[in-house]
Amino acid sequence: MANIKNTLLRMTAATAVVMPAAAQAAGGMPQLDPTSYPSQIFWLAVSFAILFLVMWKVALPRVGETLANRQQKLTGDLEKAEQLKADAERVQEDLDKALADARADAHAVLAKAADEIAQAQQKRMDAFEADMASQAEEAEKRISAAREQAMASVREVATEVAASVVEKLSGTAADAKALDKALDAAKDA
Repeated sequence: MANIKNTLLRMTAATAVVMPAAAQAAGGMPQLDPTSYPSQIFWLAVSFAILFLVMWKVALPRVGETLANRQQKLTGDLEKAEQLKADAERVQEDLDKALADARADAHAVLAKAADEIAQAQQKRMDAFEADMASQAEEAEKRISAAREQAMASVREVATEVAASVVEKLSGTAADAKALDKALDAAKDA
């Protein structure tokens, strides 16, 4: 390859020296001089062959390799993207399931707490009602005892008043047994 390059450089240098002299002698452009057509065609063929070989052996394989590497990288990236998408969907599904489980657990905890609160409230209400019932019963006993005491006091007062009235009206002391009978008869009536 280096030999071909050196040879081409020598040939182009030689033609560069010879061509201007011929162009000056002919008085026109050297490309249009029909006597130089065979050498131009020869160098065209040589240049084409060299360019063809360089393209075929060096440039096109590198371009093909670059395209193959690029396609392989794109394919790998697409596969990796699909894998990451599938992983993301799995993670999303796991997250959705975890959220649904957490919501269900929260609802269960709230329901349990509501039941416990209702039970505690019911116990407090039962205790309050029992306490109120016992206080009402005690109040009734106190009222009943106070009534009995008042009635006993009323009986004593009534007995004293009746004895005093009988004594003032009749001038004699009243019989205690007769007064008790009269008060019992008045109480029953």
